[in-house]
Amino acid sequence: MNELKAIAKINQEVKSIVYAAENISLTATNAILVANQSGLNAVGFSVVARELRMFSERMAIAMQGLLELIYQQLVATAALRHQAHNLELLNKTGAYGGLAQTRIATACARNQAAVDELERIIESQMHSLQVSIKRIRKQCATGLVIARSAGIEAAHGGAMVGVLRQIAQVVTEVTDNILMRVKTLQLRLTETGL
Repeated sequence: MNELKAIAKINQEVKSIVYAAENISLTATNAILVANQSGLNAVGFSVVARELRMFSERMAIAMQGLLELIYQQLVATAALRHQAHNLELLNKTGAYGGLAQTRIATACARNQAAVDELERIIESQMHSLQVSIKRIRKQCATGLVIARSAGIEAAHGGAMVGVLRQIAQVVTEVTDNILMRVKTLQLRLTETGL
């Protein structure tokens, strides 16, 4: 049951990251509009804002992929528990000896092979999860660089400098928050063994 609570927390964390990424996309869209009002002075800011929108879209896709990997891990873990339980029951039944032990030996061997295969699958999936979360962290670090670039480009915003700086600051804070949440998510995944 504790695993289910941990999974629920992980799902909530993923949802909050996707929500934050969507906010970046909306803010970046508004930033593009403001930059367009500033004219040629804010062309650089407009380019950075478009990059932020693409970052937001990539984050949403990456988080969806992460959820799929987590689901696959849960399915494999549940199957492993089921096979391990069956193996335990077969071993108990085989302990009675005689004819039962002979007939059950084949079933035990099949179940043990299934358990071994599921353990291999789970280990492989765990590796995939770890690789995925590392990629997402790198993506977040890149997003943070883009967000900080928005702050630099805001200085060239002409009459809209103040508004563009404010937008850049909000986007930087949200992106930094996403990075912190991804780090927390990585810790949770490690703690739960997913």
